[in-house]
Amino acid sequence: MIFVKTFKGYEDKTAELDAATNQWIQDNQVDVRAIQVALSHEVESRARSGDLLFTVVYKADAPIP
Repeated sequence: MIFVKTFKGYEDKTAELDAATNQWIQDNQVDVRAIQVALSHEVESRARSGDLLFTVVYKADAPIP
């Protein structure tokens, strides 16, 4: 079956999000089919930074936490 897993990070900390996503893929030997990226940026936010989302589309027998 095809499943999705979403990783959330901050646009100014992409290396951390990349590392977490890559580690999950490596640890679980995931058969990745696609990765979608979305950026949610609020100009007036206190942090002056937006959320960065990676959605990994993968094939597996069951969802992988």
